[in-house]
Amino acid sequence: MNNKLFMLLYDIDVNKGGITQVMLNRSKMFSAKGWDVDLITLDYKENYPDISARLRDVGRLGKDVNIINVYDYYRNKNTMSGMSEESIKYYRYASSSEEEGLDAHLDLESNNARYFENGLYRKYKKWTKNGVLQHIDYFNDNRARVLREKFAEEGNIISRIYFDLSTNKPKQELFYTLDGFCYLNRWYNDKEKISNIHLFNRHSSKVERFKNNQEFHTFWLNELCSAHKEKPFMICDGVGSASKVMDMDENLVNRIYAIHTNHFAKPHEFGSPIKDNHQPLLDNIDNVEAIVVLTEQQKEDIIKQFGDYQNIFVIPHFVSVKEKQVYKKDNLVTAVSRYHPEKGLDELINAFKLVVDEVPEASLKIYGDGPDRERLQRIIDDLALNDHVSLMGYSNSVDEVLGQATVSTLTSRFEGFSMVIIESLINRTPVVSYDVNYGPRDIIQNGKTGYVVPNKDRKEFASKVVKLLKAPIKANVMGQNGHSYAINKYNEEKHYDLWLQLFDNLISKEPQDE
Repeated sequence: MNNKLFMLLYDIDVNKGGITQVMLNRSKMFSAKGWDVDLITLDYKENYPDISARLRDVGRLGKDVNIINVYDYYRNKNTMSGMSEESIKYYRYASSSEEEGLDAHLDLESNNARYFENGLYRKYKKWTKNGVLQHIDYFNDNRARVLREKFAEEGNIISRIYFDLSTNKPKQELFYTLDGFCYLNRWYNDKEKISNIHLFNRHSSKVERFKNNQEFHTFWLNELCSAHKEKPFMICDGVGSASKVMDMDENLVNRIYAIHTNHFAKPHEFGSPIKDNHQPLLDNIDNVEAIVVLTEQQKEDIIKQFGDYQNIFVIPHFVSVKEKQVYKKDNLVTAVSRYHPEKGLDELINAFKLVVDEVPEASLKIYGDGPDRERLQRIIDDLALNDHVSLMGYSNSVDEVLGQATVSTLTSRFEGFSMVIIESLINRTPVVSYDVNYGPRDIIQNGKTGYVVPNKDRKEFASKVVKLLKAPIKANVMGQNGHSYAINKYNEEKHYDLWLQLFDNLISKEPQDE
């Protein structure tokens, strides 16, 4: 069996949990077992080396696991040397706040400057707080933006964007190597959608043309896999990228598609519409090699609706054994979640008002990050819960924050599994959760390791939280039960064996050479 494994997710960043954390944990596990693992991403970021370093520093990214980004890949492939003396001189000139022959208006608070030539607006510069030049905008006589030059921290130009003079929208973007070679350009239509991508090969002068990201990304995925004599395995962790993987050459790769969340749109139950980003995969279920889901219930629902092609496998997430005992804090309730409407934190805050009525000393700390923060804070303010509920922001110490709590909570609109439930149990903290698809009823042993209450029943939810806060010894016993249960059912070895069984299954279906 080839031990090369790719895991694909559209993007990776430091302050991301959920699917990102699952993939990071899985990659560390495979790497420790001797596999050659690469995480591959499709977005455009200028700081993936920094992201990798920071994830490694906090122990989330395995020491032998690399993040390979499509833009970084082609940039590095076409880089032959460092910055030229000409480029270094240009950056020194460009990054200066003074311009010979131009009058400058400096805004020191905003770190920018505007430049004028005999009254005509010609140029705009933007620096970071640390004084590093970010970009320069150039304008014509009619004050229409013509060009933006973007700079890396090292001083080289990383891209140039050319604009439509009437709409101020991008028309063409060119991407450069450290030594100034344009390795890729993107053309945009009037709706700012990509209309063409051209990929340049410095070594052959060959140009590849793609109509969209779908074609470009699939081309790259095929190139990655073609470098291996034996077919590598690829786990597509981002369902939105599944169609790109499905378009790959089947002779180059063993493909696996992981579904990490509920595939139904509102109300997220069997019979609901299928989410748009899941539709292409499920509509082609009879032609894909393997789909991994997290619960038996989700597998049954998919088979019931789309048919049984013996290609759906249940592989729950796993947790590592935690040896460090964290001391509990009285009356502390915790939630770890993205600040997003689909996570139902408004439900949790409203229910906690009922908890405080019964246990005035109770406090709720919600750890996470996301676009819903301001709305959640307004709810806290409106309910006069500022002395009891805190939005703590993102934490890299999930085990500690869960371990300190008397009880942890989950009030999502839907889930695919809810890794935070297992993380709570492994840290000896019982969980009170709404009964939603999928996960809570599969993981929580009701009355033994926590409670599963009817969805959106705030009164019942609050009563169970109060019950545990008023009986900390009972909560501790339930936490110990959860710890033993999680270690036994969701351990790393069982998880690894399930993946090996799936890999063997894929290999057994391949045509054998005579």
